[in-house]
Amino acid sequence: MPLTPELAALGLSIEDVECHAGSLALESYGGERPTSTVWLRGAGAAGRGEHVGWTPEAHAAFRGAVASVPRGRWRLDEWVGAVARACAHPYDRAALEAAAIDLGLRQAGTNLFRLLGVRPQPVRYVVSYGRVADPAAEARRHPGVELKIDADAGWSDDVYRALAVLGRVRVLDFKGHGDARALERARRALPDVLIEDPPPGTSPGGRVSFDASIRRAADVATLPFRPAAVNLKPARMGGVLEVLGCAALCADAGIGVYMGGMFEVGAGRAQLRTLAALLCPDATNDIAPLAGGARRAGGTPPAGGTLPAGGRPPARLPVDASEAVFGGEA
Repeated sequence: MPLTPELAALGLSIEDVECHAGSLALESYGGERPTSTVWLRGAGAAGRGEHVGWTPEAHAAFRGAVASVPRGRWRLDEWVGAVARACAHPYDRAALEAAAIDLGLRQAGTNLFRLLGVRPQPVRYVVSYGRVADPAAEARRHPGVELKIDADAGWSDDVYRALAVLGRVRVLDFKGHGDARALERARRALPDVLIEDPPPGTSPGGRVSFDASIRRAADVATLPFRPAAVNLKPARMGGVLEVLGCAALCADAGIGVYMGGMFEVGAGRAQLRTLAALLCPDATNDIAPLAGGARRAGGTPPAGGTLPAGGRPPARLPVDASEAVFGGEA
């Protein structure tokens, strides 16, 4: 989905900016996840974006930065350019840009699906978890869903055989660690798996993707070889517009894309689902609903759905054009 002239030219009227910080207690995060929601308001409408900073200090700095956000009447692309000159950190830019797109679409009385002429499709997703000694045992705590697992270069053949028996592992994330022998063990046991961020210097056969090195669209041209796919993360890439540009570049190059997150817990998670419905509804999108049992401290309630404890979630997430993310009902 290229960046259309209609989106770039979207009108924007900003009268006020607010930032609400809080935290969310999540078992899957290992404790309190700090979070902020930024609101842009104008012409009787409001748009929101989520800041994904990892520390309370990062959120405090963002609250200070929003005071200098440009107000007035703008074209979306011009406003985004002004923000980029004022805000160096991609997390700051991504949160503000998401809020601006949401606001502009609401002021225009439309939503992202209708603006771009796309019918939303249910989104396939994977449940991901970090590196553990017994990944098959951890997988059994997530029944009935496809999986994305952080790989350990030290895993034995027995570990890989147990993962193969599951039949649900779709992505193995090496995070640039390990060596050719570790990669070969993974490939033997799981020949069809997507290997994300393989060990440096390896030339893996089969399907490979890149994630950590994709910070802007131009980074695709610097990859050591053409992958099967890249993982698009709006927060890491500084915003939705860069993601759309990268997706268009990948489409031209015959490279697939899938959406990933930075542990969004509010509006950002629902917006990731919207982007996946636009760009890659059938891909291994790393945007699973949050596990149940979360407790909010300040801010606004979590968005994007929850998984009931011990439940069996659907293989796909429904996406409704009237969802209150990236514009409203049109």
